[in-house]
Amino acid sequence: MTLSKRLQAVADRIPPSTTYADIGCDHGYLPIALVLSGTVKHAIAMDLRKGPLERAREHVAENGLEDQIELRLSDGADALKIEDRVETITVTGMGGRLLLRIMERGSAIFRSARDIFVSPQSDIPLVRKKVLETGYAIVDESMVEDAGKYYVILHLQPADPVAPIPDLSKAELLYGACLRTKKDPVLYEFLLAEQKQTMKICEALENASTKAAQAAYKRAKEKLNVIESALYEQKK
Repeated sequence: MTLSKRLQAVADRIPPSTTYADIGCDHGYLPIALVLSGTVKHAIAMDLRKGPLERAREHVAENGLEDQIELRLSDGADALKIEDRVETITVTGMGGRLLLRIMERGSAIFRSARDIFVSPQSDIPLVRKKVLETGYAIVDESMVEDAGKYYVILHLQPADPVAPIPDLSKAELLYGACLRTKKDPVLYEFLLAEQKQTMKICEALENASTKAAQAAYKRAKEKLNVIESALYEQKK
């Protein structure tokens, strides 16, 4: 099965797992690919919507994987049980605030997993901040460009409860401590695009007269400084 670049990037990072759960599985492509590749022995594919779940059921049947992929109608992780012994969880293709609500509501399930991979489509700095504050460690990050859009993939694990919470800088919240340390080439491309866009905003607001526009200009200049600092680190 051919996955999009975004989903393939997630699939490439999944470790061998006896039981794996995909929350928000849409048409089921990711769990199907992981079972076909032998990375996952048993998958639980879940979605809130009946339509996509039925498409996933059709695709599972087309690949003859009914004995290895279980489908559940579920609001977030609600249909998962501790007894499922899920080792790996993925949550992709949704906004950051929704992702955080799902993790909070299903905290017992997430904390019982070995590995969690999330790819929020918005509010990424907030996700980084909140997962650290609520007992998870960001053990790795990666970035992929797909059809002109950039996606971040965070690899989380339940943190040691007595370990101190990392205090991320503004740059690390925006662009990720792991990505910057690894000098991820896709991050460098993303930073260049962010720099170009932010410079345009600064130019448009530089001579603004209203207080709101002046405040927006100040925020854009501050962001530009962070971007240029991150670019400098990437070049070192």
